[in-house]
Amino acid sequence: MNRKELNMSKNTNNNQTVDEKKGKRTGLTILGYVLVIVALLTVLPVVLPPIFGYHTYLSGTDHTGNISKNGSVVYLKTIDEASYKDGNIVAIESADSSGRRVDSYYVDSNDSSAKEIALRDGNGVSYKVVKGQVIAKTPFIGYLSQLCFSAVGIIVTVVIFAAGVAIMMYVNKISKEINTMVEQQTA
Repeated sequence: MNRKELNMSKNTNNNQTVDEKKGKRTGLTILGYVLVIVALLTVLPVVLPPIFGYHTYLSGTDHTGNISKNGSVVYLKTIDEASYKDGNIVAIESADSSGRRVDSYYVDSNDSSAKEIALRDGNGVSYKVVKGQVIAKTPFIGYLSQLCFSAVGIIVTVVIFAAGVAIMMYVNKISKEINTMVEQQTA
């Protein structure tokens, strides 16, 4: 085999290696982005709302029929006593709660001078137990987000995020190797 044939054979092997590495790079890039996005989507529904003045709680008993299911995350806005209007959905701290679960009720009437709010179920409750007005709910992602703030959940979320970052770093290494191989081929 002469020198020209040897170089062509070597270039063919390098092309195959470069193509294999490009395929590997593409697959790992997608996987890395997916892992990082999953970690962010898990954390953001709970971390971001307080920045805008909302509080997150798990939904307990729903007396309105508007909160999809027990365990959904509800976003509450604290408003002053006079601002509650008929038909608003309010969240009241659950009796069986550790402070992170609320029950939802419709407001029937509000007389802020009465020191309690009348609910459509016929009961009245003190403003002290009303956590706020329900603004939004997230049935599935919100529930997972709340789970991720347990000890095990934090560890799993950190591992997922770290795996995504590690994969991206490895992809960067593969890209550098591809660039080096291409430079050698053109030289």
